[in-house]
This record gives sequence, structure tokens and C-alpha cells, in this order.
Amino acid sequence: MRVLWLALAFSPYFALACYDGWLHERARVVPRVEKALHAGLFVSLIAFMVLVVRARTAAALVTFGVFVVLILIDELGYHAPIALRERRVHWLADAALAGFVVFWLGLDGILA
Repeated sequence: MRVLWLALAFSPYFALACYDGWLHERARVVPRVEKALHAGLFVSLIAFMVLVVRARTAAALVTFGVFVVLILIDELGYHAPIALRERRVHWLADAALAGFVVFWLGLDGILA
């Protein structure tokens, strides 16, 4: 049941990230360095989610820290000149992911 709740809590972020990926393919040309950064984001996010599902809290938090550093580099380095619509998608996705993290930590009793 825990994994189902986690999947439901993660789904808003997943939907927004997929939409953002579609925007990257349709709305603008993404430089190679940014694509490499996105690959790092993808790998760190998958690792984070695997660790969350396996209830490896400390390792998941470290991996999430790596993801946050990469997302900050991506946002500050590449997203300032993008269209406001795409930046809004990023803001919503970031908020959805933050909501997931709070939900996960609450579900596993870390915030208690």
C-alpha cells in the first residue's frame, strides 16, 4: 500500500516533467550541455525514487541533494531566457516534487 501512496503522490510531478520534456522537444532547441545535465537529473531522480521505495531514507536524501544541485544549475544556467510558460511549468514541477518529498517523509514518519 505504501508504494501505491508514493506513486500517487509522485504522479503530479511526473506529469509536469513529461510535459516539460515535450516542451523541450517542441518549443526550443536544447543545447548539448543542457541535455547532459538533464540526463544527470534523470539518473539522480530514478536513483532517488528507487531508494525511496526501498525505504533507504539517508541514501535517498543524499541523492535528492544531488538532484537539487543539478536542478539549480539547470534553472540558473539555462532557464532564465526561456518562455514564461515553460518557466511556470518548471515552478509547478518543483512545487509538486517538494510536495512529494514532504509527503514521503511524513508517510515514513521522518517528519514526526
